[in-house]
Amino acid sequence: MKNVEDLLQHFSLSPQEAELYVLLLKQGESNVTHLATLQKKNRAAVYFHLNHLLERGLVKESRVGKRPQYSAQPPGELAAQLERWTADFKSLVPSLESLKRFEDDKPVVEIYTSSAGMKRIYDEITAQPGGSSFFVLEGKAAIKGELALLSDSEWSEFFRRIVERKILTRAVFTDESTQLPREELSKENQRLLSNRLWDLRTLPEATMPLQQLMMIYGDKAAFMIPDTKLLFTLDHPGIVGILRAMFETIHGLAKPLKGGW
Repeated sequence: MKNVEDLLQHFSLSPQEAELYVLLLKQGESNVTHLATLQKKNRAAVYFHLNHLLERGLVKESRVGKRPQYSAQPPGELAAQLERWTADFKSLVPSLESLKRFEDDKPVVEIYTSSAGMKRIYDEITAQPGGSSFFVLEGKAAIKGELALLSDSEWSEFFRRIVERKILTRAVFTDESTQLPREELSKENQRLLSNRLWDLRTLPEATMPLQQLMMIYGDKAAFMIPDTKLLFTLDHPGIVGILRAMFETIHGLAKPLKGGW
């Protein structure tokens, strides 16, 4: 019977409850006093475990006079009940799987402030495989705010890494923003900026009244709100795919920047 007791413990029965169920099967019907004597336990402990078995439907209670009698649910009935529960659970599997898919498909949003967030985003961009590309859509206020977030040496490090890894930057800036890198960056960083691989186009600010920054890399999109220096990333293939398609539309309408940086 030890194997039976071990098996019953898989159905959230304690060892004491499994032992008591098997004992009731052997006895057919019994009262608490008799069960306590057979198990060499006090009556309170037997009552405690019997109540759990009653709650789980493994034991039935009847009365002979004022004294309650207990008997085990027949194994055949228990097996039939387990089969019904299994069938009920199987009918719920599609709904439960859809819940899991919803959780897996939920966008992941992370929020950062100031330079630490921007450095992390740049680290992720330059960690892409060599020959990769990323997309930038940016207005004048965002470029000015972005350039102020990192130090001269931090910009140098980012530019060198992106040049060394031959990562292409496909960008659309406003016409009014293209002078800012020449005004804000050191001569060395301007040189590194011009050495990057670019597919750079512009639109008049009247056509694209954009002051914010959007970058797309891999399955992530990053955004910067220059007024608050708030940055956040969104990780979701479907949503980022829509943003990438929107970028391609805007990029196709823009004009190549003559002479580059």
